[in-house]
Amino acid sequence: MKRLFAASALLACLPAGHAMAQDGSTRVAWAPSYGGSCEGCDMRGRNMSGWDVSSANYPRVNLSGALLRGTRALEVDFSNIKARQTDFRQAVLDGSKFPDAQMPDARFDKASLLNTDLSRTIMTGAKLHGARLNGATLRQADLSQARARGADFSGANASGVIFDGADLTRAQFNNAVVSGASFRQADLDDANFSHVRLMAVDFTQAEGLETAIFDGACKDTLTILPESVTVESCTPEGSLLSKLQ
Repeated sequence: MKRLFAASALLACLPAGHAMAQDGSTRVAWAPSYGGSCEGCDMRGRNMSGWDVSSANYPRVNLSGALLRGTRALEVDFSNIKARQTDFRQAVLDGSKFPDAQMPDARFDKASLLNTDLSRTIMTGAKLHGARLNGATLRQADLSQARARGADFSGANASGVIFDGADLTRAQFNNAVVSGASFRQADLDDANFSHVRLMAVDFTQAEGLETAIFDGACKDTLTILPESVTVESCTPEGSLLSKLQ
């Protein structure tokens, strides 16, 4: 049985042009609970729900329309993947790398993305309701029109992220880095920006700022906030006052 399983796993990770497939398809057949490497494979529409693919190497894989609901994928290399409308709901993706991934309209509801690298990812229209992104790196990512009610970005590096038009109701940004981020026309009802240095952050026409929490937060002169929202000015780092405190 072990030999049969190993053989099926090996076939699963062959490039699309070399895999054994039915009906002339060039897509790859996968075996559950297999890590390995599958660089550039065509995985569109595959059902991998509930599998464990931790420590796998899947750069440039096409996962568009695939099902990874509840999948365990710790420290996986997903760099440069295509994952349009892919279902990652309730998946555990901690420590995985998604730099430069194309994931518009993907679903990450209640997924765990702790300490993931989502730098420069395209996640327009993605759904992240209740997702945990604590400590994640999202530098220069595009999350415009994302739906992320109750998502937790605490401690994340969200510098340069585009959240324009996103639903961030009750989202948590405690101690996050949001320098240069844009929240234009975003819904920020009850969002929490406690202890955040708002440096060149654009809140133009954002909704719900009156109920957002800014305890211990501060802003610089380039941050755009309505006059009705009071946030203290940041003490310049390296100033004499900050050194004395």
